[in-house]
Amino acid sequence: MFDTETGGLDAEVHSVFSVGALIGDLDTGEILDMFEAYHRLPSVDDYVYTDKAVEIHGITPQEAFEQGLSTEEIQEKFSDLWFNGGAAIMGGHNVDYDYRMMSRQIYNVTTGEFEANFTYRKLDSLPVMRLFTGHDNVKSGASLGQAVKALSIDMTDFGKNKYHAALFDSIACFRVLHRFRRVFDNPEFAEALTNG
Repeated sequence: MFDTETGGLDAEVHSVFSVGALIGDLDTGEILDMFEAYHRLPSVDDYVYTDKAVEIHGITPQEAFEQGLSTEEIQEKFSDLWFNGGAAIMGGHNVDYDYRMMSRQIYNVTTGEFEANFTYRKLDSLPVMRLFTGHDNVKSGASLGQAVKALSIDMTDFGKNKYHAALFDSIACFRVLHRFRRVFDNPEFAEALTNG
């Protein structure tokens, strides 16, 4: 799972302020490894953002610049987690957005090139929420917290109500998908899908 906190919605323009990622086992719910880092650009003046985006995640350009890792260091940490962690599927909440942001702002490649380097296999919790609620209008920003609450998932071991922090959102998404995985952990269901 991974998540980004950004300066806005346009992957071609807006900066990535932080990245959070983890490797976990969806069957057991065990988190095997994780990292989170602010993204340090060459200068505090290089951050492109909207005031609304900074208001949502609370990371200022100054904080990201002073406390962050360089683009290259984030590339190295993310790649190491992916390639050495044994990952097979990339996931997240509204993960296509994060794919675009990582592709353009961290790796400076197209989304297709990013997928070719990592994987085209994605697991996105947002459409799962929409499927289970029957509502196509579930909003990305609020639905992760709503799903955690509705599924009675305990997040207190990682803080309370830290949504819009990249690692916290990655962990919440992982736990939601683990819970859904358990819903489908039915031998007859698996047999029917596997063997038709």
